[in-house]
Amino acid sequence: MSRRELDVGSFVHLAGLETGLLAPEASYRIEQLLKREDGGTLYKIRHDGEPFDRVVSERDLSKT
Repeated sequence: MSRRELDVGSFVHLAGLETGLLAPEASYRIEQLLKREDGGTLYKIRHDGEPFDRVVSERDLSKT
């Protein structure tokens, strides 16, 4: 998946079950892109049914 597909405001699916994360099967909106020290990117995502944001790597996401 190219980075261009994962911009702020995009909706994504969190692959929580595959990675061991406890997360509802739902769409999440990308709230913010966070740069890692190694040049990678983390994604701050939000689901309206949760009172908190999640920070995940691209491998945990798929485009909806």
